[in-house]
Amino acid sequence: MPSACYLAWQLSTSVLPPSRFEELTTGRPRAELAPLLPARAYPYPSDQARSASRPPEARCEFYRSGRGLLNEVDLYRLCWSGDTLLTKDTVPADHP
Repeated sequence: MPSACYLAWQLSTSVLPPSRFEELTTGRPRAELAPLLPARAYPYPSDQARSASRPPEARCEFYRSGRGLLNEVDLYRLCWSGDTLLTKDTVPADHP
């Protein structure tokens, strides 16, 4: 049971609401964007999401777009160069 609680905590603390995602502007430093970001990045993006093309030498983080714990949700991908936001995009959920 503790592992289920930990997983629920991980999923719920990595949600970036759509309205906040829209507020993120590329070219801005992380320090300015930090108040809009959730406590943590989503630790389990799919292999497809991880392997999507990205800017050279960028570090990408993923965030969940919704709180649903039992269903797939779109992911938001933020790619950083140092502390500057280079790109932001949506990785659609694999809906059956």
